[in-house]
Amino acid sequence: MKKYFYSTGLTLSFLLLSLPLFAQNYSNDLEYRKWRVTLINPIGSNGANATDYTAKYSINLIGGYHGALNGAEFGALFNAEKYYASGVQLAGITNYSQGYMEGVNITGVINYSSDYMSGIQFAGVANITGDNLEGINIAGALNLSGHNSSGLQFAGIGNASTGTIEGLQFGGLFNAAMDDISGLQSTAGINFARNDVEGLQAAGVANFAGDDISGLQASGGANIALGNIEGLLASGFFNYAGRSASGLMATGGVNVARDLEGLAFAGVANIAKDIQGLMIGTVNYSETALGLEIGVLNIAKEFEGAPIGIVSLYGNGRKNIDIRYSDGGFTDVGFTTGTYRVYNSAIIGYNTNLQRNVYRVGLAVGLEKNITDSFEKVSNSSLFVNQEFSMLHHFEEDWSRRKNWIYSYKFLIGKRFGNYASLYGGPSLNMQVSRVNNSDDYTWYSLWSPTRKGRQYQFWVGFTVGMRLFHQKDLPLLKDDYNDWDW
Repeated sequence: MKKYFYSTGLTLSFLLLSLPLFAQNYSNDLEYRKWRVTLINPIGSNGANATDYTAKYSINLIGGYHGALNGAEFGALFNAEKYYASGVQLAGITNYSQGYMEGVNITGVINYSSDYMSGIQFAGVANITGDNLEGINIAGALNLSGHNSSGLQFAGIGNASTGTIEGLQFGGLFNAAMDDISGLQSTAGINFARNDVEGLQAAGVANFAGDDISGLQASGGANIALGNIEGLLASGFFNYAGRSASGLMATGGVNVARDLEGLAFAGVANIAKDIQGLMIGTVNYSETALGLEIGVLNIAKEFEGAPIGIVSLYGNGRKNIDIRYSDGGFTDVGFTTGTYRVYNSAIIGYNTNLQRNVYRVGLAVGLEKNITDSFEKVSNSSLFVNQEFSMLHHFEEDWSRRKNWIYSYKFLIGKRFGNYASLYGGPSLNMQVSRVNNSDDYTWYSLWSPTRKGRQYQFWVGFTVGMRLFHQKDLPLLKDDYNDWDW
């Protein structure tokens, strides 16, 4: 990918630099004439010595090649100056200057200046300058600058500069700068910067920076930076940072960075070697991480923080099996992962009391504390408290998506027996929301049972007892643990 973009940029540079650059002689010894009229050299008012003259007003009935312009010029086919052009030029095909060009150039095909250009250019095909460009360039196909560009460029195909760009570029297929960019680039295709980018890049396909980015990149396809990123990246498919990224990365596909600090949102996956901050994605993967992870699958070799997901597998985290029995007759098995402080549990269950088959599946997120965090007068490192929120979907006989949920908050007190087994139990506050008939027998009683918009509600206080298997450990008090994120 890197070689491809570099080769594209170098090709554009070669195109610019291979244009014929003529020796420049900004002579102050040109003879001045207010008017000149030329059919085509040497047929004209200045004859064969036309390059020795400058004029305020110039008319080229076919085309003319003169010394310079200090005013206004019209050419049916072309206007050409050996030394410089300063003023307004209109030509059917080409406006050309071997030196600098200042003013307004309007042509049906190409405006070309071998030295710097400042002002406004309109061309049906291309605006080309061999040196700096300052002002506004509007072309049906290409705007090319051999050195730095500052101002505003519009092109139906592309804008390219072999130096730096400061300002705005709008290209139908590409915007390319072989040095730094500061400002705004917008295209339906690709924005390319070989070095640093400061500002905003918007592209329908891709934004690429060969080094650092600071600012905003928005793309329907991909944002790619081979260096550091500071700011915001938004894309439809993926964001990639070769080194560090700090700020916000958002994509419908994949976020990839070596080091990431800030926020990362991905429809598919967030992948980073090291991360500090918030990651939200279907899959979150990192070697080391510090902060908050929200996803279906969270994976890290080392993690400190808070995970929320179906499965959160960490090399330094818990991997437990929970077997529970709760009021109403449900027996559940949970695969419990996460950190030893904050855990996630993927749950499946079955009601053993009813005469019909009732199943449930769901998730739980819990916080484990030392018993002293909740009861200051109790001090026993093997005793713990779990505060847990769960949401469980129920279905009878065959799988059904019809609304039939139980939401619960549990306060569980437990005791560890060694490092590989514990027992726990405690009360729960429960709410059932269902559109399924006869689902009220999932509970033994209800404190309140309203009905609203076809949904049946039940509220009750219940209980849960269970045991947890495989490796567990004693936790320090929350006040001693919080600042270090050793969760």
